[in-house]
Amino acid sequence: MHYQKIIIGIGGNIKSEDGDHPVMVAMKAISYLKDYSIYVTDQSRWYETEPIPKSDQPNFFNCIVFAKTVLNELDVLKSFHEIECRLGRKRILVNEARVIDLDLIDYSNKILRNKKIVIPHPRAHQRRFVMEPLAELDKNWIHPILKIDIKRILNGLNNQNIRIFNEKEILI
Repeated sequence: MHYQKIIIGIGGNIKSEDGDHPVMVAMKAISYLKDYSIYVTDQSRWYETEPIPKSDQPNFFNCIVFAKTVLNELDVLKSFHEIECRLGRKRILVNEARVIDLDLIDYSNKILRNKKIVIPHPRAHQRRFVMEPLAELDKNWIHPILKIDIKRILNGLNNQNIRIFNEKEILI
């Protein structure tokens, strides 16, 4: 069995219908990945950021997960959508507040662009809330298209009001 290495961006900014904090919802999403033959190998810390583009929405809570899978790219994406649906995500508007969001950031350094899927994620390199936790897990990562290392990408990004979030804060 040949596993593909994938990088997943996970986040959300509104509570679930059950009242779970976005980090708790994201933790459920991470636990559901194995149900779809996606096996977590590493996870970053949590990061809290303002919405991009700026809006009056609540702040987002994000992390990066490294995983391995035998699924192809489209099946990974389909699995993400099923997990989001299980957790109550409803896709209505672009850039809307969401209970959960799973993004396929990278799939074994592949470059793929068609009507169904774009890999690597087309805006990941513009988002500190993706790049900073990714650098935490792999400080030598190189963007498959741009051929730029993550340190250079991070140096080109503004602060974007990001901070490390400790999940213990949920209990306070």
